[in-house]
Amino acid sequence: MEIRDLRESDGDELRALWRACGIRDRPGDDDASLAAMAARNPGLCIVGCDGGRIVASALAGFDGRRGWLYHVATHPEARRRGIATRLVHTIEERLRGVGCRKLNLIVWEGEEDAIAFWAGIGYYREKTIEFAKVLVTE
Repeated sequence: MEIRDLRESDGDELRALWRACGIRDRPGDDDASLAAMAARNPGLCIVGCDGGRIVASALAGFDGRRGWLYHVATHPEARRRGIATRLVHTIEERLRGVGCRKLNLIVWEGEEDAIAFWAGIGYYREKTIEFAKVLVTE
């Protein structure tokens, strides 16, 4: 499996991967937003490819204080091969390289497989409550 940076042309294939993984379309998943995120966070938006096909993703951002992970996903047909773990470790290494000291992510309630995955690679649950507000409606 090849790990490479996200390309501007990957949007449709990436969104198809996310839908196959049960990730609903969210604000910021459009091509322009993905390109902006990748431009602001060079080397932190990556995909895993098998035979030229995107089978996994991990997007990260760093604000100078904390890192955030988004849309870590592996196609159901490619799971249990360590692909997501490789992507996460790649992101962690790259974030360390730019001075990031802590990495955060969100797991939706009821996603027991995701909770087990994150705990299995050394992440722990914080006692926080997430707040959100949509600023732009399409």
